[in-house]
Amino acid sequence: MSCKYCKGKCQKAGKQKNGTLRLFCTSCKKYQQAVYRKVACQTGINQQIKDLLCEGVGIRGISRVLRIAIGTVLRRIKALAAGAARPAIVGAHLSPEVDELWTYVGRKANEYWIAYALDHQTRGVVDFIVGKRTKGTLKTLIDVLLAAHPKIIRTDNLPHYQRLIPKGLHRAGAYCINRIERKNLTIRTHLKRLSRRTIGFSRDVGMLENCLRIYFWR
Repeated sequence: MSCKYCKGKCQKAGKQKNGTLRLFCTSCKKYQQAVYRKVACQTGINQQIKDLLCEGVGIRGISRVLRIAIGTVLRRIKALAAGAARPAIVGAHLSPEVDELWTYVGRKANEYWIAYALDHQTRGVVDFIVGKRTKGTLKTLIDVLLAAHPKIIRTDNLPHYQRLIPKGLHRAGAYCINRIERKNLTIRTHLKRLSRRTIGFSRDVGMLENCLRIYFWR
């Protein structure tokens, strides 16, 4: 058998505790198996998790489709989210649209809001934050945008924005955020936990943030 890592020649090296034949590569000195019983060890499983997550499949659905444990899916999502880096913000051509998306965590009485900024030109998500719909939550997001020195910032008529964004940079109105409003519909379609009428919902704020990081910046 050829080595899975370097394509070198492998030789028999005993058996695993479960009785599976173990192989040893004479070139790269790595041990391996011809067939793995655990599907999570297969190459490309992380990409499949990302693809399924971003196409509206829930955590338990991913577990059933890929035949891996729910705990493994959760750990992989956390690891993938940690590796999803926020894109660099270029202020010279930045003109973001800012809006909020309502959801809940655990139960409907526990409301949360996803506030995020969408680049008006590239339609890419610049940054986001999950929290209550308060001035303090929105200020965290607006401060990141102001630090990049954007040309203008487009929002709706929520009074909080008028207090956080300088008048010279602020454009407010229903027609100023057409693109991000359309993005809201796409997000609700793609992420099961954000659909309006579904039994799938977030049980943990951290997992909600991890799923958004993967969806926005995968």
